[in-house]
Amino acid sequence: MRIILLLALFSLSSCAFFSENNDWIVNIESLNGNWRLEIIDENDNWAGQYSVTVPGHWKMSGINYAGAANYHRQFNVERLFDSGRVWLELEGVDYESAVTVNNQYISRNVGYFIPHQIELTGHLQAGTNALNVWVNSPNEHQTADWSLHKTLIKGVLNHHDTRPGGAWSDKGQDWNSGGIWGDVTIRQTGPIALRAVKVRPQVNSIEKSLTSAGIQLDVDSAREVSATIEMVLQHQGVDSEHYVIEEQIQPGQTTVELALPQATRALWWPWDWGKPNLYDLSVSVFIDGKLTDQKTVPVGFREMGLDSENKQFLVNGQPYFVRGTNYIASQWLGEVTAEQYQQDLNLMKEANINSVRVHAHVAGKAFYDLADKAGLVIWQDFPLQWGYIDSPRFALEAARQAKAMTDLLYNHPSIAFWSGHNEPPWDATWMQYKYPSYQPNQNKFLTERVYQALTSAGDGRVVRKASYTHEHPWLGWYSGTYKDYRTYRPSMIVSEFGAQAMPSWALMEEILQGRMGWPPSEDVLSTLSYHNYQHHETLNIAHIQQGKNMSGFWHNSQEYQRLVTKLAAENLRLRKGAGVAAIYQFMFVDSWPSITWSVLDVDRAPKPGYLALKESYQPLLAVAQADLLSERSLLTVTIINDSLSDYTGATLVVTNSYNHKSWAFSGLSVAANSTLQVVKQQSFDGLASYLTLEIKDNKGKTVSTNHYVAKDLEG
Repeated sequence: MRIILLLALFSLSSCAFFSENNDWIVNIESLNGNWRLEIIDENDNWAGQYSVTVPGHWKMSGINYAGAANYHRQFNVERLFDSGRVWLELEGVDYESAVTVNNQYISRNVGYFIPHQIELTGHLQAGTNALNVWVNSPNEHQTADWSLHKTLIKGVLNHHDTRPGGAWSDKGQDWNSGGIWGDVTIRQTGPIALRAVKVRPQVNSIEKSLTSAGIQLDVDSAREVSATIEMVLQHQGVDSEHYVIEEQIQPGQTTVELALPQATRALWWPWDWGKPNLYDLSVSVFIDGKLTDQKTVPVGFREMGLDSENKQFLVNGQPYFVRGTNYIASQWLGEVTAEQYQQDLNLMKEANINSVRVHAHVAGKAFYDLADKAGLVIWQDFPLQWGYIDSPRFALEAARQAKAMTDLLYNHPSIAFWSGHNEPPWDATWMQYKYPSYQPNQNKFLTERVYQALTSAGDGRVVRKASYTHEHPWLGWYSGTYKDYRTYRPSMIVSEFGAQAMPSWALMEEILQGRMGWPPSEDVLSTLSYHNYQHHETLNIAHIQQGKNMSGFWHNSQEYQRLVTKLAAENLRLRKGAGVAAIYQFMFVDSWPSITWSVLDVDRAPKPGYLALKESYQPLLAVAQADLLSERSLLTVTIINDSLSDYTGATLVVTNSYNHKSWAFSGLSVAANSTLQVVKQQSFDGLASYLTLEIKDNKGKTVSTNHYVAKDLEG
């Protein structure tokens, strides 16, 4: 691989804040925009020169390539101050990078989601400076059983069954995610730079909303100096608290420990239980009254935990049932805008989802900022997906990156869970049928080292070694039938359940390029497989009927997902307070044009499964259990109330959908955060297999509706 430097001059823009004196300047300016990218691949004998947008991936320029490339641009520094310092900050580079400025090598970084802060002081000149970022994002070498022995910590971004080509084909690493996918900035500071601000909120009294916080400042000082540290805590843009501390700062990288005293402050709550009250803590450092650096971080005062003995997840001291989903916004995170993350979060809340599992990857910064404001509870996976090389060196690198993840996301109140490894080989015995080289103890040491690194954050979050295979029932897709959810005895956490469904008809036509004839040819099936369709599971386990044409097959695929989603979600929710604390449907959206388990396709067009999830995830829900097609048409109805509202004097109405014959049960008292069995194994004369369950409050207003068709209640 040979890289040639290409020069282009751009002006700095997007000033975030500005302070200048005769000794230094405090300023942040963006280097986002047009960069020059060149790839010369001597192995495959091709070269390319491109004008690309940063942040982004080379895939976004239509480049299907894995390996090393060179990003280059120039920038101006109008004036260099004797006491000033200059930093380059790369928010995210996939996967490995090396920075050169004015032909001087400065620094290297490994880890696709790990920010890279590089001091450029002493390497710059007044005027034009040349910046080169070497980026290396290789594919794994496709040796035998390569995906069991991966060497790159990228989670679902280089091996997964929702990637182009799927998990098990030779094309499963197509469209590599390499590139500078995060923001790039030049930051100028005085002698003291704030590298990080970490806030550890503490709720001392939930009833009185008494809170405090420990604060850790990671500082980098050019010299020993006396500094004034000013902290301003704001709530909804209003200065709530103001503190000034004098501190003697030592040279080099040091830590300063501070605190917010106990005071009454608004608590952060999930959206379905209250308001996600969010504070901003601004930390400014001054030398002789002159600002030397400043950072602002979010703060949410909340307490979250997992009571394993009682099998409950707790929010601010109260049992909170998690109605979750799994989420991969895109296989190329740099193409996801803040507006698109916001759209997805809105669609989640519309579907009554209160928690999101960021599935085996770290998402873009904007996602976590918006989740804090939206009041969604986040389960954050570390990017370990299935198998990796078993070596102490790799385990050490994974532990380093796990610590970097907790450092990066430390201040986000929405994050409640850290989870280390998704289906590690030592837990996934199904791998013995997939890999000839499978060893039952593989990656135990790796999982343990990552778990220790996550635990060392000491941030009060729930830390889990893994998302275990037994937490992924997959009834009706990989084993059994979907009806088995009625008798299934789940674990405390069910972190994956669902079924595949085809996307919108228009997207199917796009994927197949109009080849919608029947029966599907081998070439069509190959295209569908590349786009993640699982033929064996569809026909031989789910037993989805193909029908007489592609339109019929498409309809049956979508209907089956609806059926599985509704039955699984409702039956798992019936375990509220009886051993189940959290459930996570799999998957929320498609991360590229594909046929997967998502309930929204890549264009965010809803499948029937989305509407089923929305209805079955209502905080207040009446659930029917019956086999109305059998000789003994006995009905059981249970009301689930995940809300903090009591419904005294409520009424349950059971109605035939076709003739509107109804049965009412009035005078019900549905306590907050509870379940109530209203009807148990009762016979209803004339009850049909198409029915509606309504809950009305004491004023007769309908507050919840649930619909059933015959298939939903088949035994």
